[in-house]
Amino acid sequence: MMDNVALFHNKFLKILYFSFLGIGILSISHNCLGVNVAKVNFDTLMDMSIEDLMDVVVVKTASGVDETLADAPATMVVITAKDIRKRGYTDLTEVVTDLPGFDVMLHNGAYYISAQQRGYRTLGTTRTLFMIDGVIENGMGSSEAMISRQYPLSNIERIEVLYGPASAIYGPNAFLGIINIITQNAAKLNKGEYHAEANGSLGSYSSKGLDILLQGRPTKDLSFSITYKKFKSDEPDFTGKFGFLDQHWFEDEKIWGPLLQLGNAGRKFGEYYDPSDEYSIFADVKYKDWKLGIIHWRLSEGFGPFYAADHSQNNSSYKRLSDQAYIEYTPQLTNKLKSHTQLLYREFERHGQIADAEPDKNPGMEDYSFVSFVNWNRENSSWLFKQDFDYQASDNLLLSFGIKYERREVSKAYDIPGYWEGSAISSSAEPGTAIIHSSESEYPVPPPPADMPAYNLANIEDKGVYIQSIYDWEKYRFSLGIRYDNNSMYGSVINPRTSLIFRYNKQFTFKLLYGEAFQEPPPMMLWGGWNGREARTDLKPEKARTLETVVMYQNKGFTQEASFYSSHYSDVIKEEAENAGTRDIYGFEYRAKAKLPSFLENVEKPDIYFNYTHTHVESSIYYNHDVGEWQEGDAILGDIAPHKFNLGLNLPLNYGWNFNLRGNFVGKRELYLRNALRAQGEKTGAYFVLNSALSYNYKPFEITFKIKNLLDKNYLHPGPASADSGNDFSQRALGYHNSLIPQPGRSWWLNVKWTFGKKPRAR
Repeated sequence: MMDNVALFHNKFLKILYFSFLGIGILSISHNCLGVNVAKVNFDTLMDMSIEDLMDVVVVKTASGVDETLADAPATMVVITAKDIRKRGYTDLTEVVTDLPGFDVMLHNGAYYISAQQRGYRTLGTTRTLFMIDGVIENGMGSSEAMISRQYPLSNIERIEVLYGPASAIYGPNAFLGIINIITQNAAKLNKGEYHAEANGSLGSYSSKGLDILLQGRPTKDLSFSITYKKFKSDEPDFTGKFGFLDQHWFEDEKIWGPLLQLGNAGRKFGEYYDPSDEYSIFADVKYKDWKLGIIHWRLSEGFGPFYAADHSQNNSSYKRLSDQAYIEYTPQLTNKLKSHTQLLYREFERHGQIADAEPDKNPGMEDYSFVSFVNWNRENSSWLFKQDFDYQASDNLLLSFGIKYERREVSKAYDIPGYWEGSAISSSAEPGTAIIHSSESEYPVPPPPADMPAYNLANIEDKGVYIQSIYDWEKYRFSLGIRYDNNSMYGSVINPRTSLIFRYNKQFTFKLLYGEAFQEPPPMMLWGGWNGREARTDLKPEKARTLETVVMYQNKGFTQEASFYSSHYSDVIKEEAENAGTRDIYGFEYRAKAKLPSFLENVEKPDIYFNYTHTHVESSIYYNHDVGEWQEGDAILGDIAPHKFNLGLNLPLNYGWNFNLRGNFVGKRELYLRNALRAQGEKTGAYFVLNSALSYNYKPFEITFKIKNLLDKNYLHPGPASADSGNDFSQRALGYHNSLIPQPGRSWWLNVKWTFGKKPRAR
């Protein structure tokens, strides 16, 4: 224990040292650049640049109350609707890829992307809390944020990204940070006004998209908003881009036997095919202080390059379905007391099918398999009640407090009729009856799952209470929050968060932040039930603590920000569903944005941004590939790039034209400790990907032509989960998950937008 305290103390001294170094860097860079450009006075907040946003109330995610970026007790990045339009984003995955401090792995399969915030490597985006207007979107079975192409961008006012633990306010799973999408508020329209927007898109891989928004405020007290998003694609074909994606693995009759007579999505198995079909509906109605809303979306995606082709046919469907309905009541009870009540019901389902081949390990039979083609299912539902209050005790003291109660009904094991022992069975198929040898001539297709059996359902109760104080004294702002959570599975947890903000002058702000958080064990890992995975109901929550200093500099048309942090994580839950060891992460993040002088009259000024991230990740355990087990010993975790940067230039031109250029650099990185190629000393090479967007605005129409991976860079991402396939392509893969994932080459995209009426004013 004393060693940990001493270690954390040393990290604290390093952070203070680098903080003062950062102050010098910010000052010198300002003097060298000599930027002194006047702010652009746009009509609405939505049109403001980040440096303008620093001076107005824009963010709510950090404390749950409105405050400026400089006053927020956290490192935050805000992406506005104008940023989305200028950069030509058409889906949320593009936004996340350009965020500082994220290692984004594009798997293009069962998990479309894995966005690892601040160096914490997991399968999927499971340690970042993802919300829409404060409504949590993470899956109930896996805790994963399903960030794909189903979310519309037309209804977004801004995206607030918080870095660092925030369980003191949000409870479980606000572990590494938060992504909170703030949608447009139709109540900000004038009485009798309506706004509509339609986006149609075409792109490579036979991709098609449609995004439609309709908003209105027919009376003073009544407003509504509804958005529909649809996306379909055949996705890139990665045949031959990695050895275990070669065609001969898909079509080998010894491996697959009678499964080659079957298929999905209108095509037989035996070739690379990875179709996607996604849609969503978002709707809300507001009457005075009441709001009724629904969030409905569906994902259907193939497995892409996720699995080795001698273990899985990628033309299988991985589906997720989420339905949320909620009521909110937000009255101003007195001139000092504001209330927010939320009642929410949610259903979340993961289901689909998989065609897999387990190698026959009997001597002389290694070329054959035990094959299966099964449907599977997991069902989860919950009721949530939240009550929050904000009390303005005095001019300089704000108190926030609240309670939460949630009751969840979750599936334990996967319901997979006829599959391996350990799976739940809801139909008449007995365990193992869906598994045959590939030498047989016909495959008996098992029945799909029926109603989830009662023995495979568990009820979990979550209770939480928190209090937070924000106190302003001259140039200082103090914030202190603490939360108590109790879970019927794993007991009680207490998490504090505190901050000290010093507003030196209008240009410089200094922050000292400390926070703790916990990540609850996801039910999918507690009860397993997939291909022999055992239940681990004794899993403990992961715990995090982070110490961070932030230096902010803002001047007319120019902002800079540097963050230095040290994080310690304990009771880490790995992909094998066990608490194992600790992780320590040290990081430095630098963000800058500036307006440039315009060389054209009556044209908005160009702007640039630059983000740099350095991340160092250590694990207290490592994987010994010689003996095939985890052992004690410090090692670099892997899959996280030590150096990354994002940069962008937006250049408004005459006559409604706008040109945007964005680049992402990811440095060379070691592979994950469990990756079969780690033992060989393999690394992923550094790469730089450039994206461009050219748009023409002729109201009410706007046309955008976008090229992704403009230079047609050929590069690889690390594999998912255990990444255990290896790269000996002369024999069957060592495991299911590909060790490396090929990335798409150059692709083109065309978007046409039609707009009617004026957008609602920003909140």
